[in-house]
Amino acid sequence: MIERAGTGERVYLAIKTFLLTESGHRPGDRIEVADLCRRVGASATPVRAALHRMAGERLLVSHQGEGFSAPWNAALLVNALRSAPSEAPKPKAPDLDPAVAPIAFLEGLFSSLAAHCENLEVEWAVAGANDRLHRCRRAELVLVPEFVEEIGDLARLVESGEAVAVRQSLLAYHRKRLRLVPAFARHLHGLGDRESR
Repeated sequence: MIERAGTGERVYLAIKTFLLTESGHRPGDRIEVADLCRRVGASATPVRAALHRMAGERLLVSHQGEGFSAPWNAALLVNALRSAPSEAPKPKAPDLDPAVAPIAFLEGLFSSLAAHCENLEVEWAVAGANDRLHRCRRAELVLVPEFVEEIGDLARLVESGEAVAVRQSLLAYHRKRLRLVPAFARHLHGLGDRESR
């Protein structure tokens, strides 16, 4: 069956919005095509095409012949920190001034947390996420007025060694960014909505 023009883009946008802002999927959870078909009112063909597109954007993980799953995100660091060896060296804030180089500071801080977990896969995943999110972090400087203060607070928590507070702060950071996804998209595409939310 041939889908009418525009269906693929509509389905893609609906699924992307749902998975990035409303879904309760945890990292590694399987994404069910049939559930998404019902949710967006489309056949499996455009739903699978949308999921493949999101996998290409590294927003989902594609498993050969096994479907799709939710990627690791901020929860990656939170879960990895929970299982970090007790004798692992304490993570440290980067030797940078967050007011001068806020993005490099945040990326260095996330890399330090990943290294603390002593798991190479976690380090690679965080390095990849830092690379993919660099443009979004430039948008954060515009859309999140308290960005520098926020990352400074996170760095102080990391240096204090308060593991529970660090995990809570990482999750709060991630949830806030999820709420800002539409504003980030508009900003990155130059669509004019540059106000913080």
